[in-house]
Parts: sequence; structure tokens; C-alpha cells
Amino acid sequence: MWESLSMSEHDPGEQRRRQQQTEFAESVTGTIEATPNRRAEYVELDTMGSPRSSDGSANKRRLSVEQTLDDAATAVEDTASNQHVKIEYDAGGFSLKKLLRFVGPGILVSQALLDPGNIESDISQADTSGYKLLWLLLLAHILCIFVQSLAARLGVVTGRHLAQHIRQQYPRPLATVFWLLTELAIIGADIQEVIGTATALHILTGIPIWAGVVITAVDSFLFLYIQRLGVRVTELVFGLMVTTLAVCFWVEMVLIKPDAREVIKGMVIPRIPQGSAVQAVGIVGCVLMPHNLFLHSALVGSRKLDRREETREGAIREAMRYFRIETAVSLVYAYLINMAVVVVFCKAFELMRAEGIAYVASLAEGANVLSHVLGNGSKYVYAVGLLAIGQSTTMTGTLSGQYVTEGFWNMPVKPWQRVLITRSISL
Repeated sequence: MWESLSMSEHDPGEQRRRQQQTEFAESVTGTIEATPNRRAEYVELDTMGSPRSSDGSANKRRLSVEQTLDDAATAVEDTASNQHVKIEYDAGGFSLKKLLRFVGPGILVSQALLDPGNIESDISQADTSGYKLLWLLLLAHILCIFVQSLAARLGVVTGRHLAQHIRQQYPRPLATVFWLLTELAIIGADIQEVIGTATALHILTGIPIWAGVVITAVDSFLFLYIQRLGVRVTELVFGLMVTTLAVCFWVEMVLIKPDAREVIKGMVIPRIPQGSAVQAVGIVGCVLMPHNLFLHSALVGSRKLDRREETREGAIREAMRYFRIETAVSLVYAYLINMAVVVVFCKAFELMRAEGIAYVASLAEGANVLSHVLGNGSKYVYAVGLLAIGQSTTMTGTLSGQYVTEGFWNMPVKPWQRVLITRSISL
């Protein structure tokens, strides 16, 4: 065995593989420092680059698992103290108080399911198929809970987010393709957010759409200041914006008095009306958004777990359990909001058709439809909700782009730089 090993040392291919393995190990761990007061657990890489335990050898590279996983900055680059929430591990059962410390990443992720593009999809769904695709909307959210939980698990277990893993494990050309597709998805979502916010400002103040677009481009930089106040403040502000949207549409749903029986039938009976196939595909596409996977796997890094040797496994399992719960609750919350939008406009369009009044099913004309059915004040309620979610999704889109760029290219990107680039392209 030793003879074959010594022969492999002179093989150029073997030397190249070892060099790549060395670069991979150094990129994962950075500088490994051991101190007398901190014990690091090591695993070693075999000749194929897979981690395994061993007694030690000059032909193997060591990785400090604690250095990789104990630092939440591997998933979130900003290592300021207010950008992390320290979680102490205890072996007890479920705790509501501890669950609240994990609440946040799921709320930020849920905003992508509620952006102005999704609101317009809900309006279109209400026009083309009524209540009949509510079951598909529910199924899409259930699938989203599953895939987002996997994204959160990736970040918790490895301490690194999806973009970083793709950069390390895929060939550069393929990783570049992934990066380009993800950037296009983020820019496409950002266009909808700009238009939605500008539309809301037009309804509230009467300013032209182009002026609303300019204001939206400028005020995005003001929202970056919120991040400097800490991760918990950021999560709280964005949570309040989602709740603003929820209250606006739930109030209008109560006022418009939909047919509860039709709503329940739409949620439990699978059916796709004729001519609604494209709309059905659009519903799934608006919920299962690829850049959300990158965002979620990075946001969980804001929780700094107790990864000491004696508590590491328990802390990781506990975090995964609480993140699953938080993700499920956040996305069910998002479904209830999307459902309210569909239900409100289903009833509104029914009343418009019954009166023989022509209407346009779009984001911009939604205010006029509600104004005719519920009164002039309803369009302002609609606009407030649209403005809140348009502004908040702008910031989560910025975070997604920041993590994607940093992860794929291993280069720091400041939030204001990311906003400037993405928003310029969107405009």
C-alpha cells in the first residue's frame, strides 16, 4: 500500500487533485487556530475529498469542524454582535420562549411569496378560475414548506449557505450558469417590486408612475439603515410590514362577505378549469422561488448555536426542529394572505360581472375594482398593503442578491452596492 502511495506522489494528476483538495480545505476553514482553552474536533479528508475520521497522516488534510460550524459568519458575512442571536442549548423539551428566538428567517422568506408580482398573480387567478385553484395554491405552499425547510437545514448543519456550496462542489462553468439564472430571477422579482410600490404611491398620492419608480429607487437606500440596527430589529420591521398586508386584505375579505362554501370547496377539491393551465403553472412558479433557497440557507446563520463538542449534535437538532416549526408557521401565514387576496377579488369580480361593468384584472386596476365594490376608502387600504409589501420585499431581494454574489464569487458586497446594481438593471 505504501509503495502504491509513494508512486502516486509522482503522478501529475494525483498532485493536481491534492492541490485542489488543499485549496478546498483552506477555503472552508480559513485560518485554523487552536488555543489551550478551546478544543477543536478534527475530521480528515481522504484522497477523494470526503471527510472521514483517522489517526493522522501526512497525506491527509485536516478540517476544523468547530471553526467551520461554530462561527455563524460562515453563513452571514456581517459578524457584528447585533447581527447574530446567540442560542444557548438545553436538553429540555419544546419551549415557546426559545421558539421565539428562532422566529425571523421564515418571516423574511415568506415575503417573497407575497410580493406585488404574487398579488397580481392572485388577481389574475381570481379572474380566470375563481375559487377553483385555491387547492393548488395551498399545495404549492405545502411544497414550499418542505423545500425551504431543506434549505434551512443545509445552513444549520453545514454553517454555509447554498451559494457557497455550489461554488465549492460544482465546476466553475456550471456554477456560473446557476449564478446567472439566480440573478435573473432576483432582478425579475425586483422589477415587480418597483412597479408595485410605484403603483401604491400613485394610488395614495396621485403622482405619476415614473415618479413613484424614482422614489422607490431612492428610498431603498434608506431602508438599508434598518439593517444597521440589528437582525432582530430588521426581522421585527419586516414582520410588521407583512402583518400590515395581512390586516388590509383580511379586513376587506370580511367586508366583502365571500361565499364561505365556495372557498372551502376551492381549497379541498382538486380541479383545473378549462383555459386555466397557464395560470396554474404561474401559481406554482410564484410560490416556489429559487432565490428563496439561497436566502433561507443564509438567514439561519444569524442564529449562533452552541457548537461545543459535548452539545453540538443536540444544538443542531434543536435548531432544525425550531426552524421547521418557524418555517411552517410563516408560510401558512403567507398562504392565508394570498388566499385572502384571491377571495376578495373573486367576490369583487363576481359583483362587477353581475352589474355588467367592464373591468381589468391587474395590479394597477385592482384599486378601482375594490373602490367600486366596497367604497372609495378600500382602494387606500389596498394601496397601503401594497406599499408595505413592496418596500419590504425590496430589501429581502437585496439580501438574496448579496448572499448569492458573495457565495458564488467569494467576494464581499456591501448592501448599498447590491441595491445600486440590481435596482439600476430593474429600472
